[in-house]
Amino acid sequence: MLLSVFIFHPGRARASADIVNPKQVYSYSIMQRDIGKLAATYSDLVSVQTLGQTAYGRQLWAVKLGRGESVLFLNGSHHAREWMTTALLMKMIDTYAQSYYLDKPIGPYDVRDLLNRVSIWIVPMVNPDGVTLSQQGTAGLPKSAAALLNRYNRGSANFARWKANMQGLDLNRQYPANWSTLKNAVNYPYYQNYRGTKPAQAPEVKMMMDFTYKIDPDVTISYHSSGEIIFWHYHTFTANLARDREIASSLAQLTGYSLVKPEKNPSGGGYKDWFIQEFGRPGFTIEIGNYAGESNLPLSAFGKIWNENRQVPLYTASQTYKLWLKRQNVQILNQHMSLFKSTPVYQGAGAVASSSVTSPHDVLTLARKGDWYQIKTETGAGWIHPAPGQLGIVEEIGAEADIKQKAVLRKYPDAFAPKVAYLSPQSLKVTGRIGSWLRVNSGQGEWWLDGREAVLRWPVEPANTDNAEEGAAAATEGAGAESAGPENATNSAGPDSTAPETMPAP
Repeated sequence: MLLSVFIFHPGRARASADIVNPKQVYSYSIMQRDIGKLAATYSDLVSVQTLGQTAYGRQLWAVKLGRGESVLFLNGSHHAREWMTTALLMKMIDTYAQSYYLDKPIGPYDVRDLLNRVSIWIVPMVNPDGVTLSQQGTAGLPKSAAALLNRYNRGSANFARWKANMQGLDLNRQYPANWSTLKNAVNYPYYQNYRGTKPAQAPEVKMMMDFTYKIDPDVTISYHSSGEIIFWHYHTFTANLARDREIASSLAQLTGYSLVKPEKNPSGGGYKDWFIQEFGRPGFTIEIGNYAGESNLPLSAFGKIWNENRQVPLYTASQTYKLWLKRQNVQILNQHMSLFKSTPVYQGAGAVASSSVTSPHDVLTLARKGDWYQIKTETGAGWIHPAPGQLGIVEEIGAEADIKQKAVLRKYPDAFAPKVAYLSPQSLKVTGRIGSWLRVNSGQGEWWLDGREAVLRWPVEPANTDNAEEGAAAATEGAGAESAGPENATNSAGPDSTAPETMPAP
């Protein structure tokens, strides 16, 4: 066996240099390019999907950062001229992914541990049509579309102040939260404040609502500009006031922004308003940057904005996890599982201080609450909080793994588990698997191989010659003169049926 052994720093993985450059006019096309690079560079942490298309054919991209079951949802550029919020969110994805891969903290936050517990979903640009119009004007549009947009803009060809989408709909006045009684609304397509003829008329808003129901976030933040203020309240239930005010106050302390005082009769129609009303969970609108009037923020403002907001999603993710865990019910398991790493044992799910440590072994899991597991120990029941890949049920198998190019062995079945060795192309015995991960016999112990780095080959069972001879004899006896040629063959399913097509293997 060709085995090269190295000394590794546990959990360290190669991370890229900065991908996102936020100090530029951050366009839809630049965002698309950077999303592709981030997904390719950090493929074990970052994934991407499209929510659908706008009226002008641009994609509404959603980026998932993290591996946890609890969900924080961030979004930006509901309003076209506020495109610096897109650059901010993209910089966050880049920075947090690097920190995760390098296992480096940001401030007081253990980014790897946090993103093992929480998945942050980000829609960096809710309004790609409007952003493009605000940045580039009507260049490239058909004359009729350009003329219509100029009319919406009161005859002006300068769209720097534009907030709406290209249909003249203000997306943050389109959500069904007191939509019919919005303040300062206009009744015609315009650069701002046109609520449309009905809620969720804009495809972007409908996609955002559908996606929110799908991912079921515990907390949301909508980034806007400008003013350095935080909106946190919208007809919030009395029972939730203290909870939401505490998070909002911490966000204000982190950023230095001011909290907007709750109103008795606030205007609605915004994403944050709808989320609080519909889900009863914390939702925030953060307005970045010094007040810039009816214009985009200058590029020179980004450095200060980044310093103010760099830790905001990390703090909010920590609160998201607590709220999510509180909502989880205890499930009874009574199931044997394999623990692959020494793990602290706690007295309860969500506890802070551990009471002991348990070593790797086969454990009896008694119950589960969220991503915590109650196990049987020598001193009684205790709770553990394993990271991805550290606890699982191994399926015992017997097969061969053909490795075609250099691969990595890891201590347990996870892409960020400590590396044991590099493998040259060869074949290894496979003794078990968890998902796509294969437990292989390396000659120096059993370790784990990502199944994507090998071809799994199952043993061929020897033919039963006795049964084969009996089958051949039976076929000879049953064959008659009429069945000697294909012209006499019939379809056993009946004369009117069609033979099934051959389908490719899944």
